[in-house]
Amino acid sequence: MLKLAVFGHPVKHSLSPQIHALFAKQCGIEIDYRAIDCPAGDLDAALQAFRIAGGRGCNLTVPIKAEGLDLAASWTQAAREAGACNTLTLRSGGGWHADNTDGAGLVRDLERLGIDIGNRRVLIIGAGGAAAGILGPLLRLKPHAICVINRDLERARQLCGCFADLALERRVELAPASLKRGPDGRYDRLIQATSLGHAGTSPPVQRCWLERSTTAYDLNYGPAFAPFRSWCESSEIVVHGGFGMLLEQAALAFERFTGTRPEIAPVHEALAAGTAGRPLPVQ
Repeated sequence: MLKLAVFGHPVKHSLSPQIHALFAKQCGIEIDYRAIDCPAGDLDAALQAFRIAGGRGCNLTVPIKAEGLDLAASWTQAAREAGACNTLTLRSGGGWHADNTDGAGLVRDLERLGIDIGNRRVLIIGAGGAAAGILGPLLRLKPHAICVINRDLERARQLCGCFADLALERRVELAPASLKRGPDGRYDRLIQATSLGHAGTSPPVQRCWLERSTTAYDLNYGPAFAPFRSWCESSEIVVHGGFGMLLEQAALAFERFTGTRPEIAPVHEALAAGTAGRPLPVQ
């Protein structure tokens, strides 16, 4: 039986054990997947104990994604670009290999929804870890422009600086902006990458920043998606929540663990209704 886990703090409400159990049943693979509480600073000891107990792979959620990358012996380009990882697999030599499936998970869900990014003008709200995890994959889709808008302009500048070479390579206009001043020009794709929804609030987006035909996507799901969804609906903007992204990034992690790619649709159907009535952390 393959021993797996998700580490984070808090972690008891994580859907990962249910998601991976459904993936495993679908694929005919026996796994033991548990949620393990792990505050920041405790991951090294927790991973050592997990490995000794037979653990072979794990997911990481807040607040230890960056810590996981620091402890890895090797890493993917996606993890290195994001400066964080959400998936660790144990290599034959005993070291952990880090990956970040968040950005790829978002891209797959955007494709499922029919939301094109190529040659579009994309406005990303937030400049934290969630934005860092998706910026590289979005740049590779070759939008016309991406603006990272944040309360702290310097943080947006730093994030854009980390991806300046990739933006130049892909010929994408990449620029930071302040929420106080607003971006230059209008955008037709809007991605909400802050955690404000968990506090019941929405970022102060202005409708005048967006084209009439704008489509929006919130990386949050469940109750944390509600404030931004309400703003979008009142502004007559089509918006989608991040539950599909959660499943897609989990499916990619499951594939890293087992070598088998599960189907998303039946798991989405089985779990989607359960995300509406309880607060769930974004993984």
